[in-house]
Amino acid sequence: MTIILENINKSFNGQKILNNLNVEIEDGRCYAFVGPKGSGKTTALKIFMGLEKPDEGKVARMGDYKYPTLQTSYVSQEGQLNLKKSAIWNVKKAHRFASKGRAIEELSRFLLADKMECPVGELEAVEQKLVELVKALFLPSDFIVVDNLFEGMNDDLQKKVLDYLLEIKGSRPLLIAQESEEGLDFAKKIRL
Repeated sequence: MTIILENINKSFNGQKILNNLNVEIEDGRCYAFVGPKGSGKTTALKIFMGLEKPDEGKVARMGDYKYPTLQTSYVSQEGQLNLKKSAIWNVKKAHRFASKGRAIEELSRFLLADKMECPVGELEAVEQKLVELVKALFLPSDFIVVDNLFEGMNDDLQKKVLDYLLEIKGSRPLLIAQESEEGLDFAKKIRL
């Protein structure tokens, strides 16, 4: 299946954020929306996912698909965790069939046991982002979308997270938004 963003235009408060954006998102491929802060990366991702409507242009599906709607595993830059609950609780809450054991297994790739048990609000920003990633990937989905995921991570952690993403993604498309092209050699770049 291919998702096409065709001649996408979007403005906020009279300022044009996206100007005739054209992108084809294909199964199994990785895409990196790259540009400075305010260039429209998050807006493009939200339009792709159907969370935002373009002022002009269209989003179309081409090819075989089984379901009337598509599901996205989304790691937002704003965060979508319950900060008063533990990392285990947040991940387990992602899907009704998720087990505590599997949540612990996936979180242990990035967090020590004591960090998994404390309220997420007590974790560092990077650790919260890792919990958000594990939670998002617990959901059955057709696409993986991560927004500004690598901010604040050192090179070793960024590589570990990227390896995890590429291992988990399978044949699903992966869309990444970040300001820098650094470390994105595996992805097709869409410069905004």
